[in-house]
Amino acid sequence: MSGDAVVTVRRTSYPQVDPRAAGLMHRALVVVPPHVTVPVAARLADRRRARMVAARVDGTWAAATRQTLARALALGLRQAPVSAVLWDAPLIGPTTSEVAVRRRLGPGQPFVLVGKSRPEGAVFREPWAAAALPLSVARELDQLPERAGEVLRVVGRLGETRRFPVAVVGGFVRDLLLGRVDERTDLDLVVEGDAATVARDLAASLGGQAVEHAAFLTATVVLPDARRIDLATARRESYRAPGALPTVEPATLAEDLARRDFSVNALAIRLDGSAWGRFLDTTGGLADLRARRIRVLHPLSFVEDPTRILRAARFAARLEWPFDHTTQRLAAQAARLDVYRALSADRLRAELELVLAERRPVAAMGEATRLVAWGLVGGRAASNRTARSRLAGALGPRALDGLSRETPLGLALLALADGGPVAEAWMDRLALPPSRREAIRHARRNAPALVSRLARVRDRAARYRILEGVPELTLAWARTLAAGIARKRLERHLRSARHVRALATGEDVQALGVPPGPAVGEILRALRAAQAGGQVRSRAGALRWLTGAVTRGRARRRIAHPTG
Repeated sequence: MSGDAVVTVRRTSYPQVDPRAAGLMHRALVVVPPHVTVPVAARLADRRRARMVAARVDGTWAAATRQTLARALALGLRQAPVSAVLWDAPLIGPTTSEVAVRRRLGPGQPFVLVGKSRPEGAVFREPWAAAALPLSVARELDQLPERAGEVLRVVGRLGETRRFPVAVVGGFVRDLLLGRVDERTDLDLVVEGDAATVARDLAASLGGQAVEHAAFLTATVVLPDARRIDLATARRESYRAPGALPTVEPATLAEDLARRDFSVNALAIRLDGSAWGRFLDTTGGLADLRARRIRVLHPLSFVEDPTRILRAARFAARLEWPFDHTTQRLAAQAARLDVYRALSADRLRAELELVLAERRPVAAMGEATRLVAWGLVGGRAASNRTARSRLAGALGPRALDGLSRETPLGLALLALADGGPVAEAWMDRLALPPSRREAIRHARRNAPALVSRLARVRDRAARYRILEGVPELTLAWARTLAAGIARKRLERHLRSARHVRALATGEDVQALGVPPGPAVGEILRALRAAQAGGQVRSRAGALRWLTGAVTRGRARRRIAHPTG
C-alpha cells in the first residue's frame, strides 16, 4: 500500500435506545380465573413455568408470584381462592416507555402487568432498586416535648456507646410527621443488636426499671413517672400457621421494618451518633402518609396475623384515612378464611376491646364491619339499619363514660349479634368467662321490660328503686333500646344516680332503735332513693328523714298487729 493511499472510515449512527414495556417484561405469566383455588393456580404456574399468575378481580387486575403461592400453600390455604393472595397491579400498554414503567414501580408496587386488554407479561422492581432519597428530621426531634426528647437523646447515646444502631419506629414517627406528638405518645424503639442490654442501660440512666421478654427479643423500661418505653431487638418473623404467634430471630433494621403491619407504621428515625435524625423509609410509607391512606405490606400479612384486620380498623378510624384497594380486598378475604385455629380467643378478644377503646369506637366498629372482621369471630355482624342505630346509640359520644372496661364488648355483641344463637356462638369463640356471658344474657332478657316499666313511673324515688342494683350492662343496653323520657332517665341514672351514697349510716339507723339486720339495709336503700329523688340533700335532712321513716314504720306495724 502506497503512502498516498486514503483510508475511508464509514460513519455509522447509533440511535438512543429507549426500551418499551414490551421489551422489559417477563412473559412467563399465566392468567387464571379469580375463583380457582391456590393449589390449582400454583399447579398451572408450575406446568407452564410461569413466574406469576394474574387474574381480574372486581374489575381490577392483580397477580401473585410463585413464591407467594408457595408460602400460601405452606400456611394451609388449600381451599382459598387465589384472589385471597393477589396484589393489585396496573395494566400498562406494551409501548409504555421505560421511564414511565420505572416510575410506576416502588416498595408498594413490586410489579406492573403489561398488555393491551389482558396481561401478556410483567415488569418487576429490581431488588437493588434505589429506595427513597435520604432525609433528616433532626430538627423535628430537637423540637420534641422535653421528656420525650430527653429519652430519645439518652437512647441514642447508649446505642452509640454500644455500637448498636438504634431507631424510634412506628406510631411515634407517623405522629411526628403529622405534627401530633405530645408527652403521651408511646415510644417504640428498635435496636440492631441487643435490646435487653440497651433497656438495662436506659433504666440505669433514667432511674427506671427494665423488664425483659426474652422469647420475643423485647424489653420494657418503666420510668419513675410511670412512662413505659418499649424496646425490641430488630427481628424477622416466621409463622408456622395462620394466626399463630410468630417465631422471631435477630435481623437487620430494614428486615424489622418489612415485617410490620402497615407502611405508615414502618417508618423509622435513627438516633445513634452521627445518624441522629436520619429518616428511614424502606416500604414506601412516606408516600402513603402523604396520600393519607393505609396500606398493608405484603399479600399474606392478614393471613399470617389476622388480628391485623382489627388493627387496620383502629387505624382507619383514628387517622380517618381510607384503605388502599389491595388492603381492603385482602383483609375482607382473609377474614372469611376458615384457617385460624391457631388464633387464640384471648388475642382476638383483646384486639376487639382495643377497637372499642378507640376515641371513636362507632367509626372503628364500622371499619371492622367493612373489613368483614366479624368473620374471625364466627359469622357476619348484622348490618341493617336497626343494628347500626343500636351500635351508634350504645357506643356513641360519651355513651361509654363511667362504664367498666368490660361493658363495651357486651354492648357490641348485643347490637350486632342477629339473635341469641349468634351471640352465644360469638361468646364461645371469644371464650368469655361465665360472669360476662350471664351479664349479656341478662341484658338481652331484661332490658326491654325495664324500659317499658321505667316509662310508666313518674316518681323519681320510685324510679331509683326500680333501677338500683340492676347490672351495668343491662342498664346500658336498656338505654340503647329506650327513647324519649325513658332514655333520659336511664342516662341520668348511669351517669350519677347509681353512684348515690347514703348521707347516713347503719349506725344512725340503729341509734333510732332499729335492731341490726335486713331492715337496716332496706331503710338505707330507701334513703338513697329519697336522695336520688331530691327529697334529701344534706346529712341533717337525712337524719330527719330517717327519724320520720322509722316512726312511720313503727306506726304501720302497730296498725298491722294491734295489741289486745
